[in-house]
Amino acid sequence: MRQTLNREVIDLIIRENGKGFVMIEQHHHASISGNLFNSLRNEFKPISPWKKDIEYAIYNHDYGWIPFDQTPFWDDTKNAPYSFITFPTAPKTVLYENGINVVEEKSSYAALLCSKHYSLFLQNDSTVLAKQFVENEKNRQERIKRNLQPFNETQFNQHYELLQFFDNLSLYICLNEPNVKIENEHPFFKNGIALPSYLGEGALHLKWKSNEEIEISQKIFESNIEVFLQQKSILKEDILKQGLQKAYREGVVEEVKLTIDN
Repeated sequence: MRQTLNREVIDLIIRENGKGFVMIEQHHHASISGNLFNSLRNEFKPISPWKKDIEYAIYNHDYGWIPFDQTPFWDDTKNAPYSFITFPTAPKTVLYENGINVVEEKSSYAALLCSKHYSLFLQNDSTVLAKQFVENEKNRQERIKRNLQPFNETQFNQHYELLQFFDNLSLYICLNEPNVKIENEHPFFKNGIALPSYLGEGALHLKWKSNEEIEISQKIFESNIEVFLQQKSILKEDILKQGLQKAYREGVVEEVKLTIDN
C-alpha cells in the first residue's frame, strides 16, 4: 500500500514502486489544501472582504484536471504514465484555461488567483501555445482588475501566497512517502515550505513522526488536524493486462488517515 516516491503525473499525483503506482486525484489534493486553509488559527486568517473568494480559489485551483483524473494517460516511450515534464503543453493549456473559466463563473477574484497560479507555471515555456496562454491570461487578469477597482495589488499578492502555501502543504502530504526520512523527502521540500509573508519570515518545516503523523515547526493551526487522503493503488501487472485507464477505473479507493501535530 505504501510506495516509494519516484515520479508524479500531471493529471494525477503519483508515487511508484516496483509493483505499481499510488495515484491521488489533483482535485482531491486541492480539497485538502482548502481544509488546511480553513484550519488556520483565527489570528492568521486573512481579514479581507475577499476571504470567501480566497477559500474558493484554494479549494478549486485544480478544477481543470477533474476529467483527466478519471482517465490517466500512458506514455509508451517511457513505459510509465505521463509525467509533469513529458505531458504535452497543448492539452495543459486547454485544461488550465477551462479550469479558470469555471472558477470565474463563481468568483472573478478567485479566477484571478488561479490565473496567476497557472501563468507562473508556463511563463518560461517557449512553445507558441504556452506563450499564447500566458498572454491570454494576462488579458484576463487586466480585465478582472479593472472591474475590481479599487484594486489592492499588495493584498492580492498576499492572498496568492496563501494559495501557494496551502497548495505546497497539501503536495507535501501527497508526494512524500509516509514516515520518509528528511534526507529522502521530495526535492520540492528540501528547504521547507515558504511561509506567506504576513505569517512571518522563513519556512514551515515538516517531519514525519510515524506512518500516520506529521509534525510541523510552527503552530499555525487551531489544533491537531486529521487529513483523510484518498488514493488508488494500481499494480503494474493489472496495467499490462487491462491498460492503464481500465485498471485505474476499476481500482479501489483507499482512505488513509493522517494527523498533523500542531
